[in-house]
Amino acid sequence: MVGTASDFQLVLENVPAALFRGYADGSVELWDRKAEAMTGYTREAFAAREVLWTDLVHPEDLPEFRQALTRALKGDLGYSREYRIVARDGHLSWIHERSRILCDAEGRIAYVVGLFFDITERKALEGNLRRAEQDFRLVVANIPAVTFKGYPDGTLDLFDAKIEALTGYKREAFGPQGIKWTDLIREEDRRSVRLAFIHALRTDHTYVREYRIVSTGGRTLWIHERSCIVCDADGRVEYVSGLIFDITERKELETALAERSSELQQANDRLLLWGRELEHRNTEINLLGQMGDLLQCCHTIREAHEGFQMFGRQLFPEDSGALFVFGEPATSLEAVAVWGAHPPVEQLIAPEDCWGLRRGRVNGRQEVEGGLHCPHVPKGEKACVCIPMMAHGTSMGMLHLQLASTDAARWDARQRLGIEVAEHLALALAKLKLQETLQHRSVRDPLTGLYNRRHLEESLLKEIRLAHRQNHRLGVLMVDLDHFKLVNDRHGHEAGDGVLRELGKVFSRQIRTGDTVCRFGGEEFTILLPDATPETALKRAEQIRIAAKEARVRLGDGTLDPITLSIGIAMYPEDGQTSEELLQAADLALYRAKKEGRDRVCSGLAGGF
Repeated sequence: MVGTASDFQLVLENVPAALFRGYADGSVELWDRKAEAMTGYTREAFAAREVLWTDLVHPEDLPEFRQALTRALKGDLGYSREYRIVARDGHLSWIHERSRILCDAEGRIAYVVGLFFDITERKALEGNLRRAEQDFRLVVANIPAVTFKGYPDGTLDLFDAKIEALTGYKREAFGPQGIKWTDLIREEDRRSVRLAFIHALRTDHTYVREYRIVSTGGRTLWIHERSCIVCDADGRVEYVSGLIFDITERKELETALAERSSELQQANDRLLLWGRELEHRNTEINLLGQMGDLLQCCHTIREAHEGFQMFGRQLFPEDSGALFVFGEPATSLEAVAVWGAHPPVEQLIAPEDCWGLRRGRVNGRQEVEGGLHCPHVPKGEKACVCIPMMAHGTSMGMLHLQLASTDAARWDARQRLGIEVAEHLALALAKLKLQETLQHRSVRDPLTGLYNRRHLEESLLKEIRLAHRQNHRLGVLMVDLDHFKLVNDRHGHEAGDGVLRELGKVFSRQIRTGDTVCRFGGEEFTILLPDATPETALKRAEQIRIAAKEARVRLGDGTLDPITLSIGIAMYPEDGQTSEELLQAADLALYRAKKEGRDRVCSGLAGGF
């Protein structure tokens, strides 16, 4: 029975949920302390019925909360439900509950047994995913073309409804069992369309082709398609991704011009110019799409900067420019991507030196010709554009262009393209910044800035594997702040938080590069010392203890009593070869330090130093 109880306790500690038993009055008995992190209330408070679980459920979620129980009573007595609770500090947490009702011999409810899962992070990620999808749909909706994914059987997946205006068919009609795009192509054009596809397969998998289709009303439409073939690992075609442009008007004009070439030579020249502009615009749109795809694939802001530098050269091949982003702190902007023969002289500028940033709007041709010249631009540069990048009301930086020509039409065209590029960049950088922020918060303790327990578990496993592979030792320090409860009782939790923050600074100053400091929980901390001997670990622990004792925490006009630490040391492989064994050995050493009078360092069971 002892073994069974210990096995049950081990399983209970490693289940990522809180096991409970609930009663009809809303009270719960908790089998461990995981619910304390979710609610802020202690296990003892729940046991004493000082707080009822049903009192924590958000009022808006109570009806469904109760209905789930009612449905279970009418069914197989098992149920799951998701709802929000209000923690002790007022923040909302999402809970996923899986439970079963247990009844007595007479069919009356005896109690409910189940698990509470904290799904707050998952709910936040789902919200971010929905917003990213909305941003993608907004970009697709504003591209002047039909965005599609095509398959070898001729069917299409369409990303917007612009196909309805083009063909007369609804978007839903182009499904797996619906209309095939190849069926709309005129018979006389199908061979050339097929040859363009075959040629692309033999070369770089990209192609541009123009052909005619027949709409619902029988009207012939000219299509300009720019696509890329995507194949699987075996070289078989999976799908085609591309853009479809309606160039019917251009084709009709070309036909009319061919019939009256002698009378309409001037119109022909204008048409050719318009065709080149359209082709150039199509190229820009294609590059914008490629840039968007690349930015979506970036995992870090640095990758996005490097990727944009390549597209900056392609989008503005004759011009020079730079992408400026805010540094830390946001008192200046640094050029993180530059291109062209004459890149900006100033690589670091202040926000007040750019009229675009100061005014929150583009500082372009009209402003520059009107005399509004940015101080960060050399006086000899006449044709330039400063485009502030905004996303969700936040300034992400500025896109600066130094143009090769002062021609007004070209200047305006480059300015319009720059605005589109800046919009793409701002959204992508905002998304990546949010991702990096979420990643940082997921592994950092918000109070001390140190790594959290989740990061400790990952780091300790990695360091053990590395020490085993390299035949090195690993020191694990378990640190506890002595008499911390007295600080909270005497001076309040604000003073206790100040002590923890100061202790976090002490640890950060004392550790080496490569060491890891984590807040284990409450006033306990864990420090990993890779490649450390027992003597080195003891010396480092003493240095940390003394440094903490010398630190001073101010409270009002005075200071708190000196900080004292009890520290337990465990060594790999002597005191344990797994994470659990090392933490347990360090914890036992810490317990011995407490028992022997606190403010001291004790080694593990096998350390002997």
